[in-house]
Amino acid sequence: MSLAQAADALGLSRSRVDALVRSGRVRSRRIGHQHVIDDLSELSALPRRSGRPMSTRMAWALLLFADGRPVEWVAPTERSRLRQHLARLRVDPEPEVLLQALVVNRADRIALHGAEPQGLSADDEVVVSGLSDERSGLSAGSSFEGYVHVDDLRKVMRRHLLVEPADNRPNVWLHVTEHLPAASTRLQVAADLAEHGSARERSRARELVHDVVGRVAP
Repeated sequence: MSLAQAADALGLSRSRVDALVRSGRVRSRRIGHQHVIDDLSELSALPRRSGRPMSTRMAWALLLFADGRPVEWVAPTERSRLRQHLARLRVDPEPEVLLQALVVNRADRIALHGAEPQGLSADDEVVVSGLSDERSGLSAGSSFEGYVHVDDLRKVMRRHLLVEPADNRPNVWLHVTEHLPAASTRLQVAADLAEHGSARERSRARELVHDVVGRVAP
């Protein structure tokens, strides 16, 4: 679709989409005198709020800390900052958008296509999350979303015959990271849902964030 159509579909300004294309953060191709975007999910996955994202290390610290999981590598001063971020999420009118911007560095998100995507849920080298996590409350249908360690990505792709989607209709989203958790956290699921961009996923992500931050002591 054209840049104007992509901007309208996601509620973004045309200038914002133009800037993302020029910077190379969103892939496009030229047809005649205009650029078109083949993969709208690549655009929707980008944070919609400006500001400095957390480092990969601290993004994972926040996701784990909010779930009450051990983060022994975090210094006391860093724990204080984690609590400050959770406090911001508690009062923000769009906490799922803020969360998405804060933890964008947790992994690289790639969109793929597979003939039998549900088989990924039984793969020991894949951690189920996002749409495929039961806590999302959404049906993944014939798609799959999860996390994989960067060193295992190619093996997983070969094992499940995953390829780039030729028709701009991915049914597999893999988040590739060096910090693979044993199981996904609730804020991790929320951030994944927010990246899909639609009102349904963002609404559920907001509910998850409210549930998590409401249980964490200030």
